Amino acid sequence: MDRIELPWPEEYRPTSVSQLVGNNEAIGVLLSWLESWKRGIPQRRAALLIGPPGVGKTASVGALANDLSIEVVEFNASDDRNKSSIELQVWRASTQETLDGRRRIVFLDEVDGLSGTADRGGVSAIVKVIKETVHPIVMTANNPDSPRLKDLLKICQVITFTAIEPEAMFTVLNRILEEQGRDLDKEKLEEIVENSGGDLRAAIADLETLLGGSSSADSQLVHRDRTRTIEEILRKLVMSTDAAGARKVVSGSDADYDQLLLWLDENVHLHLSAPDELRTGYDVLSLADLAMGRIFRQQNWKLLAYVYDFLSIGVSASRTRTPYRRVDYSEPTWPLLVWQGNRRRDKKSEMLMKLSSVAGVSRRRVVRTHLDTLESIISRDPREATKFANWLDIKKGSFDRKRNR
Repeated sequence: MDRIELPWPEEYRPTSVSQLVGNNEAIGVLLSWLESWKRGIPQRRAALLIGPPGVGKTASVGALANDLSIEVVEFNASDDRNKSSIELQVWRASTQETLDGRRRIVFLDEVDGLSGTADRGGVSAIVKVIKETVHPIVMTANNPDSPRLKDLLKICQVITFTAIEPEAMFTVLNRILEEQGRDLDKEKLEEIVENSGGDLRAAIADLETLLGGSSSADSQLVHRDRTRTIEEILRKLVMSTDAAGARKVVSGSDADYDQLLLWLDENVHLHLSAPDELRTGYDVLSLADLAMGRIFRQQNWKLLAYVYDFLSIGVSASRTRTPYRRVDYSEPTWPLLVWQGNRRRDKKSEMLMKLSSVAGVSRRRVVRTHLDTLESIISRDPREATKFANWLDIKKGSFDRKRNR
C-alpha cells in the first residue's frame, strides 16, 4: 500500500477526525457515505471532494481511514494517470479484495489536474473504473469549474470543502506554538491567517518560516500569491494600472503561458471596446504567440520573458479608455476546434485504412482511385453512406466531404 501524503507537517498530521478543524458538515457527509458501504455497494461508488488547497480534503480521508480502520491506496498527481495506467493499476486496486479482509479506499488526488497529453484518456478510464469498483473511490479537486470534472460530477457523491475559518486557524496555530514552547505576537498571527486565505497548510508553513528565522520570530513573512483561477487572473490583470502590478499578476500565478494566451485571445475584447485598444491588445497577443512559436522551433527559452511581458504589461497597457467592468469569461474555443480537426482527420484516416485493406492497395492509391468515387456515389444518394459504412465497419459521418476536407 502506498503511504498517503497528508497536507500537514509530520508532527501535526491529524490521525483522527477529532483532530481536524473546519468543514465538519463535509466530513460528516464523507463519513456517512463511507459507512454506507457496510450495507453494500451504494448507488454512488465514488466521492469527489471539491475545494481550494489546504482546507483538509486529503487530511479528512486519512483521518477517517484511520478511525474506521480502512486501508488507503493513493494515486497522486506525480503518478502516471493515463488511460492504460488507470485501467491497469487503479482498476486492480478497486476490484481486488484486501489480504486481511479490511475495506479499502482508492484515493485519487487532484483529478482536475489531469493533463490533456501525459494523462490522455484518464477521465474516461476513471469513469469506467468507478462503474466496476467494489471499494469506495475518493477523489479530490481544487477547481469546481474544470471541464475535466464534467463526467465525474454526474456519477460521484460531490462533497464541497470551503476555506478554513480564521478562528479554527488560530486554534491550530496556537496549539503548535504551545507544543513548541514558542510565542508570537497577535499581530503576526493575524498576518499569517490573513495571508493564508483560508489555506491551513499555507498558514502552518508560514508559521514554521517565522519560527525558524530566529527565536524572536522577527523574520519577514513570505507573502505567497494565492493560487487563483484563470478568471481571477484575467480580472486582476485588466484592473492593473502599472507595469509592475501587471507583471506580478502573471508571474505570481499558476497559469501556464499558453493557457493564459488562449484565455486572453478569447476574452480580451470584453475589456477593450475602443478600436485602437482592441487593435493594440491583439497586436501584443500576436507578438506573444510569435515569440512562443520561436521558442518551440528554436528551443530559445530566453524569449519566454518577452512572452510574459506581452501577456502582462502589453495587455494591461492596451486598456486606456474603456472603464473596467466585471464580465463573465468564456473558455477558449480554439482547443476545441483543434480537437474537432483532429477527430475529422482520425475519421478519414480510419476510412482510408479500411479501404486500403479491402482493395489491397496503398492509402495513396486509395485516395486517387477509390475515395472520390465513393463520395460521388454518396453525394448523389446519401442513403448509400450507411451501406458503405457498414461494409467498412466505420461511422457514416466519415464520408462527409465538408468534415473531411
